[in-house]
Amino acid sequence: MIDKQSASLWQRMWPFALLCVLASMFWLLLDRYPEINFTLGSDAAACGCLAILGLAAVLRSRRAAISLSQAIQSAIAGTLVLAGPTAGSFLHASTLNPSSLAIALCLTPVVVGVAEAVTSEVGLSNDALWPGLAAAAGLLLVLPSPYLGDWRNDVAMVLAPILTGIGCVLFRRGQTPAITRETAGFAGAAAVFALATGIEAAALHTHPQISLAAMAIDAILSLLTLFALSRITAGQYAARYVLVPLLLLLQGPLLLHTLIPLITWRNAVCAALLLAAAIKLLRSNALEKVTS
Repeated sequence: MIDKQSASLWQRMWPFALLCVLASMFWLLLDRYPEINFTLGSDAAACGCLAILGLAAVLRSRRAAISLSQAIQSAIAGTLVLAGPTAGSFLHASTLNPSSLAIALCLTPVVVGVAEAVTSEVGLSNDALWPGLAAAAGLLLVLPSPYLGDWRNDVAMVLAPILTGIGCVLFRRGQTPAITRETAGFAGAAAVFALATGIEAAALHTHPQISLAAMAIDAILSLLTLFALSRITAGQYAARYVLVPLLLLLQGPLLLHTLIPLITWRNAVCAALLLAAAIKLLRSNALEKVTS
């Protein structure tokens, strides 16, 4: 019985675990291959390819037809989940640095907790709020304070966790099979990314530049994102934005093969807060059943 439960847990969690590991190592790829240019166009191409492959899988599996309202809900939800963290790109917030975005996205679990309280009969509890707040407080100990002098940065930092958190809850509320929700989500995200790419190209009088390497990487991360969210709760998925900074924090000593110079009280407290927040989010009980 225990072995079956462990196997079931692994089947649900492996896409999420792989997503967190790959996302935490993203900076290594950029450092090794700085010529790879990640743009809204590469996001559009990646999501478009995934939508086509998903549609083919849906037609082949002959699943029950999805209603228009359900398709629209899944498309909106998937778009929010995939495009929410890239709000700065839509707003051309060129001075928004990764550390500020990481701090903002740490608040995604808070948004998820509030959204779930609004859409369910269970009221808002402190357990839904403190993990995200603790994670953000921990990151503020080791990262520079966000720069709030540019309105684009300010709006992007506010929108990123809100859009992502709401999208996670909406996506998990879907009652259709996972493959149809994922396909609709990819299609919606592809349309939004493509529209933004077209507007940007028209405004700058340029042609969209799409890197095949960037498109492939975006496709892998986007696929794992909705694949993971289809199998775990919104609160558990929100732990991604706590676990990835924790893994990044731990990579420093491992890469430099030294521990003592990098162990400070700030790093230790930050790691403890991130770990506690991640454990709490991952152990949160679902109010919903996973739709397969």
